[in-house]
Amino acid sequence: MKNDNTNLASRQKNRASKSKSPVWRIGIAFLGVLLVASLAVNGYFIHNKMQAEQAAKHVYSHRGASGEEVEHTFSAYDLAIQYGSNYIEQDLVTSKDGTLYVSHDLSAKKITGVDKLYADLTDQEIDALKTTSGEAILTLQSVFDRYGEQVNYVIELKENDQQTALFQEIVAKNNLKDKIIVQASSHEPLDKLEEVYPEMPKLLLVKKQEELAAAVANKNVDIISVNKSLMNEENVKLVHDKHKMFNAWTLDTTNEIKSAITLGVDTYFTDFTAKALSLEEQFRK
Repeated sequence: MKNDNTNLASRQKNRASKSKSPVWRIGIAFLGVLLVASLAVNGYFIHNKMQAEQAAKHVYSHRGASGEEVEHTFSAYDLAIQYGSNYIEQDLVTSKDGTLYVSHDLSAKKITGVDKLYADLTDQEIDALKTTSGEAILTLQSVFDRYGEQVNYVIELKENDQQTALFQEIVAKNNLKDKIIVQASSHEPLDKLEEVYPEMPKLLLVKKQEELAAAVANKNVDIISVNKSLMNEENVKLVHDKHKMFNAWTLDTTNEIKSAITLGVDTYFTDFTAKALSLEEQFRK
């Protein structure tokens, strides 16, 4: 009787085991599917993130997303960064009190309607101005305060030696020398900054072919930025052969941006950050 009971218990255990086996297998299979799906999703997002980061290396947001917001405002910078930009541009002007403000034009007229030079206005007078969108004229310090090390800055020096000295002071104060590309339309300020910040990339703006020929010979210039009319295969090769980077401005149409990608232009300024980043992801190999 004992053996019969033992055999019965054994058979019941085997039946229970067999009855659970399909469920167990299904569970394992389901977990396997989840794992594969998770890896696929993670791989997709990692791939997309890498693509986005690669695209952002080539795009300089010209005065922020200035094709959609008033240039050099927090709205323009915020939108460019929201799109994925890693480089936002600042043009510098100096107030009567010696403070660095951000404006492309030396006059406040374009974005405020007030036809006065920033150099003739005190800080108090500039701070009272509003852009056509109702925003303040930004100081460079306010830009650094808002974004810190979140992005890279492409900063143009537009004035004299005093501005270069003020630039050095504010960079040192904020410890952002590794987050800045400094640009100018003449080589003098770039040559001076080479002594102080040799590792800071220096970009020279050129409008004519003869200026390009001189720029490639300047050992202190790392990036040569050309008017888009000079963006062609020969000039890209000329710059690359001198182991410098080729930049162009200002590329806003789809055809211009695709042409830059095809030519192997390293970086370029654009008013339309979102469009540029999308085209970079699609066409840059």
